[in-house]
Amino acid sequence: MKSNTYLLNMSISGIKNIQEDVCLHFYKKTIDKNFNPEKYRIKAIYGENGSGKSAVVTAVKIFQDLILQDNYLSESKTQNFLDEIINKKARCFRFSCEFLLCTDKQKIVYQYAMQIEKGKNNLYEIKHEILQTKPGQYTNNQYSTIFEAENGELVYIHCSPQTRETVEKKMINLLSKHSFIHIYLINLSEDTLWKADPTSTELLLHVLSVTLFQLQITIYLGEEDQHELYFLQKRLKDNDSGPQTLMEELLGLGDNQNFFSNVNEKNISKEYFEKYKEKVNRLTQFIRLFKSDLVSIDIDAKENGDYYVCELNLNYGDYIINKEFESTGIKKLIRLFDCFVSVSNGGIVFVDEMDSNLNDVYLCKLIEYFMYYGKGQLCFTTHNLDPMSILKKNRNSIDFLSSDNHLVSWTARGNATPENCYKNGMIEDSPFNIEAIDFVGILGE
Repeated sequence: MKSNTYLLNMSISGIKNIQEDVCLHFYKKTIDKNFNPEKYRIKAIYGENGSGKSAVVTAVKIFQDLILQDNYLSESKTQNFLDEIINKKARCFRFSCEFLLCTDKQKIVYQYAMQIEKGKNNLYEIKHEILQTKPGQYTNNQYSTIFEAENGELVYIHCSPQTRETVEKKMINLLSKHSFIHIYLINLSEDTLWKADPTSTELLLHVLSVTLFQLQITIYLGEEDQHELYFLQKRLKDNDSGPQTLMEELLGLGDNQNFFSNVNEKNISKEYFEKYKEKVNRLTQFIRLFKSDLVSIDIDAKENGDYYVCELNLNYGDYIINKEFESTGIKKLIRLFDCFVSVSNGGIVFVDEMDSNLNDVYLCKLIEYFMYYGKGQLCFTTHNLDPMSILKKNRNSIDFLSSDNHLVSWTARGNATPENCYKNGMIEDSPFNIEAIDFVGILGE
């Protein structure tokens, strides 16, 4: 069975300076049997400094970590992070999204939402979590709830009474600190109930579908390691239960896209080391496009139990340099390489400040490649206006985020260009009203 996922929209609030809902739409049309995402695969978010662009990417990271990481909310570093990142007025972080799962036989639209805020012990907890679904072939379908949890209690679950009883027992006192999806996937997917209960089988399939969606998301907020994804896949591989077709597809996803042998990781499992070497060879070809004198990228691997601790050294023939001492532009390209591979192969990628340290010409050519040849989705924040001339050719690909959290999507305005409208303060709520003379007396005489 061939399947892929597509992020339709997402909404966030209560993070950094974003107090009210900010909604991003990749695809605004109604999903039906004629759905075609080809012109809706890329989005750039523009905005003033401090408007909340990075908060959008950070929100997706929290969503991913909450579902994929063990004990995410139980760790003190997470609590400290949330204490800093959650909006001080809202005091509550909300995230919701709709995504489409397409298989050879059907289309399923999922709607997921969660809310995090402080509980009685003054620690952040999951106050609400809900997953809903509907068929994607027809325009008039209504959502039906798969599960809903509120204040640490299971409010609803679509399954038989016998399955519900089992699930409730295994989730007692867990739902305030752990996502229902994570608990079910790790602690309940091995249960034999699904063999006798069709509703339990359906529930497991929905949980796996959300996990498949999560595994296709790659986030760049600096150098992020992917060990959580590796250990999740390893646990699932040790588990023989579940509907085999979708389970095998889920487990093979990392192998197909090399999510578990990223070039920016230093600790590489011996199991994935050969794939890591293959990826480094592709990285060499990629960097050589920008540095034609590059001979090779050599791997300095030191054995450490089940892992190799790896360093990458760029070999220019006359000299060799560790990647950490390369120019900032080349380092940025290396760090983004895993993201580029993912979006090329069908992944969903979020990159914060994609333009920083990258040459304008290279940036535009990369964006053009993803528009015409990429199979996945790319959402990135940027200040560089040059890509607008390319992005405007696609639908719904330029969003402007104002300092008061108002998001405006670019729409054609006769002969006006998005870059000129933006620079001249003609985008709603995004006026650039600073003049050169304003700096006089502040920066100098």
